[in-house]
Amino acid sequence: MTDPSAVRSFRLHLRHRVFDGWVTADGQAVAIEDQEHGLTTAAATPDDLIRGYGDGHIEWLPPGTQHPAPPEQQGERR
Repeated sequence: MTDPSAVRSFRLHLRHRVFDGWVTADGQAVAIEDQEHGLTTAAATPDDLIRGYGDGHIEWLPPGTQHPAPPEQQGERR
């Protein structure tokens, strides 16, 4: 499980969608595409993540905001 104190939470705003996500302590950016199924997309950096979707911007959430973990990290079993 990811240490919540080692991440920085964000919202990735795309043209017609918004994904929640976080940046890990080593700088990797992760966006949740489907919360219900735990589908995520990751990239080496937030800029790489944005480029992978073609356009968009990141809204940084206040420090201490817990990122929304994929379902398997919230205790759900699939």
